[in-house]
Amino acid sequence: MRPGGRAVVLSVLLAGGVPLRGAAQCADGSPPPCRVSRPALDSARYVILPFAHREGSQASVLDGADCAELLSEAFDRWLDVRLTDRTRVHDALARRGARAPFRIGFGTGLAIARELGAGRLVMGQLWSFADTLHLTVGVYDAARGGPPLKEAKQRVPASSERASAAFNALADSLVAADLGAAGGMGADQTRSIRALHAYILGERALRTWDLAGATRQLRSAVAADSEFAHAYLSLGQALLWAADSTAETMRDRAAIARRTGDLLERLGTTDRSLLLAQQAMFQLHWPDACQRYHEVLRRDSLNFDAWYGLAQCSAEDPVVMHDPTDSTRFVFRGSWHTAVLAYRKALLLAPSFNFALGTRARERMARLLPAEEFWWREGLLDTVPYFAFPEVRGDTVAFYPLSGAVMARGGHRPKTQALALTRNREVYAEIITAWVEAFPQETAAHRALAYALELNGKIMPTVGEPHTALGEIAAAQRLERRSPQRVQDAAATVRLLVKAGQFDAARRAGDSLLRTIRTPTPGVAGVAVLLGRPALAARLLAIEDTFWLHGSADNEPVRLPLTAGLAGLRLLAYASVAAPRESIAVLERRIEQLLATLPAARRGPARSALLDLPAELVFDDMGLRPTHRTTPPGPDGTMTIQWALAHGDTALVRGNLDTTSSSNEYAYLKARSFVALGDTAQAERSIDGALENLPQVYSALLDYLPLAGSLVRMMALRAELAAARGEATPARRWASAVVALWSGADPALQPTVTRMKKIAQME
Repeated sequence: MRPGGRAVVLSVLLAGGVPLRGAAQCADGSPPPCRVSRPALDSARYVILPFAHREGSQASVLDGADCAELLSEAFDRWLDVRLTDRTRVHDALARRGARAPFRIGFGTGLAIARELGAGRLVMGQLWSFADTLHLTVGVYDAARGGPPLKEAKQRVPASSERASAAFNALADSLVAADLGAAGGMGADQTRSIRALHAYILGERALRTWDLAGATRQLRSAVAADSEFAHAYLSLGQALLWAADSTAETMRDRAAIARRTGDLLERLGTTDRSLLLAQQAMFQLHWPDACQRYHEVLRRDSLNFDAWYGLAQCSAEDPVVMHDPTDSTRFVFRGSWHTAVLAYRKALLLAPSFNFALGTRARERMARLLPAEEFWWREGLLDTVPYFAFPEVRGDTVAFYPLSGAVMARGGHRPKTQALALTRNREVYAEIITAWVEAFPQETAAHRALAYALELNGKIMPTVGEPHTALGEIAAAQRLERRSPQRVQDAAATVRLLVKAGQFDAARRAGDSLLRTIRTPTPGVAGVAVLLGRPALAARLLAIEDTFWLHGSADNEPVRLPLTAGLAGLRLLAYASVAAPRESIAVLERRIEQLLATLPAARRGPARSALLDLPAELVFDDMGLRPTHRTTPPGPDGTMTIQWALAHGDTALVRGNLDTTSSSNEYAYLKARSFVALGDTAQAERSIDGALENLPQVYSALLDYLPLAGSLVRMMALRAELAAARGEATPARRWASAVVALWSGADPALQPTVTRMKKIAQME
């Protein structure tokens, strides 16, 4: 996550391309968030709702939602039928709190059909007795209501291998006389009871957004029947939504891609296109996948699966190529403009899909809509890594990538990056607000809204602002029952209080949190660093925190042993506050020992990833470290400047200082370099750019350890510079902030606290 410099070791999904909006209101003149307009009712569109369980019905293998799912598959054979996709149906039910066993009233059913633009409503009743399901189903005119246009009854042997076939017959009774050609096998997909039962359980898990549970059951279904096309389709969808890359997942993806050709004739038209899109995605043929999703959308412009799939195939395509309109620059083949439009459409159609992302919802959305300046988009030109920050071109946000080697030299921030980020924040806030309004009791939604408000600087309560970031985090904490998430919310509260300038409150909240933590816990070490307790931070670091490790100075991918990565994080905890020196030196030697076993070709990039930034952070306190160098990999601009300072080459420093990055840790290091040159006025300007804009400090403040440590070190340096000039007001302000945050700091930092206490008493 090194802004303008290096990539993190684990690559991240980045995004771009969103249309610019000309006015801060919706198309109908109302204020944002803008709702999706209700579509006109389409008499060829059907919505099939879960069947109601009649009183006295016995427990059955199939429940009302299972019956609706199988009937939908039977309807899908008919080419002239447009079915409302299951994701939007489940979303409409979730908004109303409807759960199994379903008993949906007729008025509610009509309201759902009208909301989803369906001119035909299919509702039924389920009664189970002696292992037989007695089904009564009606097709209704959603516009007029009234008695059913058609009605049919069917007895279904719930535990028979022919159970699913009965739903084809039921669908034939309801619609076949009115329609033309049909294709696929409908619900009659398997003769294996074991496969059918596993499939039903997998579909139930999908309805509750349990992607892991769905994947397990659907794997069992295809293992029991390798011809079960719908099970393969649902498994592929769960894998795409989960977006993981485990070995088992990769085997599943390969199997689906391999079996697709044999399964197509068993599916209806829409499902056939979706399976072909999955095949293309799993084979990394992203343009072909996008073409298939466009096919679905031409038939049904409200299909959630197709919109979300279009976002994925556009965003995940990493291919970089020469810009056909300008030979001097490069572009990504996948359109991020298309990706963001599709993503926005999908999430406004079905806000409940955010639950499928679990605790990663905020992070996944933030990466697709990069709203902070440290996010970049990564791609490949042949095998060479390329990177780009978002910028505004015409009426969209675009990305023009540069090679990793060029990007590592810094100074490549687009002039319109800030405007691009603002546009992305607007779309992000619109999507999240729709989620909170649809599900006001959901903690994840409040957490995501807190982030959206934080991005827009709405942190503390002010007149006329009904929502603030601190208020939404507090709401999440009130509603949350899971301990790990409560810990993350507490850390977020500390971060927000710092950004609001409430340093005493931040320390109290941080101390309260740290008193409850006894074992390594993700996302907590940064709180300890912020409060000047690097030894505690080193003990609390968790494996998940290795996400925030650096790459090498030339942005080449790095593979690190876990023990070395964790040692690198511990070193970074101490180096972020530059104390104590003994701990820093010990960890530097330990890392050298751990990396000595790597092949020579990997050793240099690994040393750069783990040792470069700590060396730069402690340079002013400890001088040149063993990793300081003038030879590859890199070095980056900061190391080059420090090497020059150590060797008295001030001309090189003056000529290159303005090209280094300016995030918190680099603003501090840049200011230190200006001080070394005797230019204290420029040092103050460098620091003030960060300290006077605390609400816009990165949300990764407590995740990325150098941000937390460097922020307080900047405050101390600013206080000392102001005191030296006799400027009492800024000196007292920032000295008091350091005292507030570091009053309980480790002994190695107490001399700094003592100096700050004296400055805080300046007259």
